[in-house]
Amino acid sequence: MQAYLYFRTFKMDYWRIRAPVLVVWLFDVIHSGLICGGSWRYLIQNFGNDDIVDFIPLPIGLTVLVTATITFIVQTFFTNRVLVLSKKNWYICGPMFLMALCRLVAAIASTGLMIHLRSFDAFVFGYAWVFTLGLCCAATLDILITVSLCWYLTQSRTGISSMDQIVDAIMVYTINNGILTCVCTVISLICWVVMPHNLIFLGIHFALSKLYANSFLATINTRETLRERSHASSERGHPLPVLFPHRSSASNRFLDNSAIGRATKLEINVEKTIQHEIEIAIDAPYAPSDLFSEPGSSSTRHTKRPIPESSEEGDPDPTPLT
Repeated sequence: MQAYLYFRTFKMDYWRIRAPVLVVWLFDVIHSGLICGGSWRYLIQNFGNDDIVDFIPLPIGLTVLVTATITFIVQTFFTNRVLVLSKKNWYICGPMFLMALCRLVAAIASTGLMIHLRSFDAFVFGYAWVFTLGLCCAATLDILITVSLCWYLTQSRTGISSMDQIVDAIMVYTINNGILTCVCTVISLICWVVMPHNLIFLGIHFALSKLYANSFLATINTRETLRERSHASSERGHPLPVLFPHRSSASNRFLDNSAIGRATKLEINVEKTIQHEIEIAIDAPYAPSDLFSEPGSSSTRHTKRPIPESSEEGDPDPTPLT
């Protein structure tokens, strides 16, 4: 469903985004098919056979590799986001990329060993640490990605209410996605370490690929929702419905019902001043020369005197200046 919504909504996305979405969706379909094949082998073909519990069918072994591939794509995508937000801080993102690669290598090794041994008991006895290493890397990287994204998103606040509300919404989605995948990975790891001889860990491990795929696709699809909310918020003057306790009460004023529908009053005062200037010739009949000429001077001069604007409409008072 998430993939369908993406390809229906974001038809003009760049291929650097469309390609990972397509690959994750294809691997998720393959993963579902492998689970169905393994379940058929366990529950239909060998119904009532207790010894089949220790046997590792080929589809079940391949699910570990497919899950790790989806995890690698999703975690590198989010690590790349951290790289962009941190302005290419490789001291932080470099170890994260290496951890994602280590998780993938451990899963490849686990898949090869499972297919070769075909026995859970033999795998647990000699190579349990390989599978444990992969799960530990995945859980640790989920925590690092979530903390890093939240930190850099906090630092990217602009002080503009609408933009800060979008940042807060992204942080909520980031925390939810990171906690969900991390908790599921930790539970699978605990079941694997505590109860390695049953298949409880495997059932939880099946859900990991679905969680990673959905968190990735949901994050991609959230862009349109945030864009619509931001546009609606800018038109109504109300922030997005995301509340953080550390924000000031002024920024959380949208919770007050009295503020709903309140319009912002804008008042602009404009003042206009008009000044007229007129040239008066010294020898004009209405301007006596003895007012402006110096004694003994016979030349004609021009001077400028402001005439105030008439208080009533029409021509100014033609009364000669005195």
